[in-house]
Amino acid sequence: MTQIRLNKLQCIVNDEVDEDEVFLKYNDKKIWPADEAFIGIDNSETFELNVIVDHKTPNEQLVIELWDYDYLSSNDFLGTFEITLGRDNYGKFSTSMTLKEKRSTASYVLLWEIMG
Repeated sequence: MTQIRLNKLQCIVNDEVDEDEVFLKYNDKKIWPADEAFIGIDNSETFELNVIVDHKTPNEQLVIELWDYDYLSSNDFLGTFEITLGRDNYGKFSTSMTLKEKRSTASYVLLWEIMG
């Protein structure tokens, strides 16, 4: 098993006019924020995550999903952070988000590290 620490989420450009109300999911489960439905994030803001993910298959891609919380309609699936793990890679990395929502302007970066 490989442990990945998600360190920071950086918003380059948000999707909505004011700010995005974001949360992260892994394997269909919400993993951040732990005690709130979402965190509001605006252009150029960065949030500390400190989330540990146990990934059972080291040579398989790990996918973290970024969602935008909506009050009156279903939540918007903004995109994914696709992390490819090697056998002997350790250290700190960053991954840009792959957009999933058509016509979105969202751009985010996930900073993470392989723990072991």
